[in-house]
Amino acid sequence: MPDLIEAIMSNLRAVVDEYMAAFTYILPRAVGMVFVLVLGWLLGRLLGKAVAAVVKLSKADDALKGTPVGSYLAKAGYSLSSLMDLLTRIAVYLFSIAVAIRILKVPEAFALAQSLFDVVGRIVIGTAVFTVGLLIVEKVFDIAAKILAGESGQVPLALSLVHALLVSLVIAAAFSASGVDLSPLAHFASAFAQGVGIGLGVAVVVIAVAAFREELLEFAKNLRGLGTR
Repeated sequence: MPDLIEAIMSNLRAVVDEYMAAFTYILPRAVGMVFVLVLGWLLGRLLGKAVAAVVKLSKADDALKGTPVGSYLAKAGYSLSSLMDLLTRIAVYLFSIAVAIRILKVPEAFALAQSLFDVVGRIVIGTAVFTVGLLIVEKVFDIAAKILAGESGQVPLALSLVHALLVSLVIAAAFSASGVDLSPLAHFASAFAQGVGIGLGVAVVVIAVAAFREELLEFAKNLRGLGTR
């Protein structure tokens, strides 16, 4: 009987020691995770506001006002500064989550943390490409619109199409810099361009035939006359 009690107590002590070891291993790391997450939340808000202030000081919001992109952002309830604030917060939050995961030192979580680091880097690069490219396109479009606008102040349709194309290229470049695979979109765009090209070619032929119908009929009569001689 004493041997049985001693065996039970020994097993209980082993279980308690195991749980205490796990607790002492997890507790400081859990505290560190909470600290990093709270710090990331605070830094995200501060850095987001700082980036938004820099964008406002650079007058990027004013540069986008009155442009199609600026109008779309306004309809969505955003300005360029508020959009940059949001993206900065998301990047910092993801970075803090990745750091918190690494603090756990769980091998299975390292891959997730590394992927989050990669996502943050891609978001930063894509955001930088989008912001700089969009500002350049909008500034050039604003100057070109002032030069080419007619007396009525309306922007030529061709210039609007070029502007839409350039904005689309900037968005595509930003997605590409963010690591998004655009090959399916490229295949679709290529097929669409081929279809548009064929359609335009047929339309040009039809319009040319309709415009020069009488001349073509006269030319055909002359050819018939030459053939009967």
